Amino acid sequence: MRPLPFLTLSSETCCLKKRTQKKSTKRSSASRTACPWLSLSKNGASLHIEDFLTFRLTRLSNALRNNMTKPYLEEFELSLPEWRLLALVARFSPLRFSELTGRSSMDKGQVSRTLRVMTKRGLTRSKTITQRGSRSTDALAAPVSVSITAKGKALYRSLLPVAQRHQSQMLQNLSESERAALYNALDKLFGVIGDAEAGQVDV
Repeated sequence: MRPLPFLTLSSETCCLKKRTQKKSTKRSSASRTACPWLSLSKNGASLHIEDFLTFRLTRLSNALRNNMTKPYLEEFELSLPEWRLLALVARFSPLRFSELTGRSSMDKGQVSRTLRVMTKRGLTRSKTITQRGSRSTDALAAPVSVSITAKGKALYRSLLPVAQRHQSQMLQNLSESERAALYNALDKLFGVIGDAEAGQVDV
């Protein structure tokens, strides 16, 4: 029995639509992977907001923080600022408050509030550094030293391998050459615009 003409036409039309959709998908995929930074003028007139380096780094940083770092920190009942300070104090203890502020890239108020919470939890301790012969009125301006407690050190040692594993798993999505290129590119850009005291990011 010969197929009806309209059924044959419908089948051909369906195949044509599928081929068209595949081509469209390929073109769409190609447009997504095309790098707008390759043909770049000095004034950057061709860049859209989503092409900005700041936009893409911020988007990636937010995604890493919300989808990777926060979930495992919640298991240890730590906030991001607490983890950042704990990691720094564990590595460099004792550390002056001013150094901790600089290394963490956090403002003094946030560092002070976070340390108060950590001190209450018994993770860190703070001590005013007084010099001989200093007057009581100078005490408020005296430097403060921050150190880690045994409890804080134990928490850090438990958490660090978890953080390292997540970081490694994320980086393994890139090839070795891509990892090297990304690492060197970030270092190069930081060398151009970075501050030697502001080298910390969310971990």
